[in-house]
Amino acid sequence: MPGNDARAARGASAVQHCLSPASFWQPDDIVPSAWHQHAPFAFWLTEALRPGIFVELGAHNGFSYLAFCQAVQRLGATTKCYAVDTWRGDEHAGFYGEEVFAKLNELHERRYSGFSRLIRSTFDEALAHFGDGTVDLLHIDGRHRYEDV
Repeated sequence: MPGNDARAARGASAVQHCLSPASFWQPDDIVPSAWHQHAPFAFWLTEALRPGIFVELGAHNGFSYLAFCQAVQRLGATTKCYAVDTWRGDEHAGFYGEEVFAKLNELHERRYSGFSRLIRSTFDEALAHFGDGTVDLLHIDGRHRYEDV
């Protein structure tokens, strides 16, 4: 059927727009996370959008944030990255001690501090760091309640 060939070609074209060599990179930093399988998407999205400012709300161990930072660095992008978290935990992710922030901060400072900043605050408090309409890519990975984001 001729229609099937055209449909298959459109499908293949759509997939090609959603894949790039970045989609096949491996994360440099493996920390406990439920987000491991999404790293290829972070790499591809960063390459596709090349955001000027990237913000992640809720970083915990930092896996997803580090994946976005890795993409920025590897691409040589001019993106400025910000992770916002209290690094105390909450009822959703569980509460945890200072060691979670200390471990992430050590890795962050060594690799990404030239273009990235960890903002230790609540989401509301962090608003003062960003002007209206300045965030190009926002990853909401914090408390998953409407009131919090």
